[in-house]
Amino acid sequence: MPPNSLKGLHDRLVSRFQWGLCVDIQPPDLETRVAILKKKAERDNLSIPENILYFIAENITNNIRKLEGVIIRILAFSSITKTDITLDLVKNILGDSIKKDQVKISIDDIINAVSEFYKIPVDNLREKNRSKEVAHCRQVAMFIAKTHTNFSLKTIGLHFGGRDHSTVIHAIKLIEENRKKDTGLENDIKYIISKIEK
Repeated sequence: MPPNSLKGLHDRLVSRFQWGLCVDIQPPDLETRVAILKKKAERDNLSIPENILYFIAENITNNIRKLEGVIIRILAFSSITKTDITLDLVKNILGDSIKKDQVKISIDDIINAVSEFYKIPVDNLREKNRSKEVAHCRQVAMFIAKTHTNFSLKTIGLHFGGRDHSTVIHAIKLIEENRKKDTGLENDIKYIISKIEK
């Protein structure tokens, strides 16, 4: 809020405030939240899979202290119970912090299902592998992610090796067009979705 919009202050104070710099501070975006989590995990010598970092960052969006607190809780719980850090463990630790409107299907679920269906390693879908076969599988996964989750184009792209939203848009359009004229592709997509939603 600019200083001249402040009500109930003396003109002298408003004038002083106007000497300073006005900055609009927004909550950190997903990439920044993931980077914060990675840095905190590194400082605590904690190895956390990237999909778990994304899950935490997608559910805790506006409080950096809370983000770092989750890492501390994971570290404590993991060391006390001597258990590996898994997505189920993190979901249990987060509890009520998980967004109420959290989609039931995660992008990782989709990537795993597409990988299994097409017999392509998960890492190939996430990396910058440009082979035609891998690119097609990645595009199918992006299409399903967009049509069956509430995640943004940016978030979807981040799960596929940090691709930008224009790449995701291109993939979605391509699959949308191809499935109309290719019943095999349409059936593949329906089958993959049915496996995810079980």
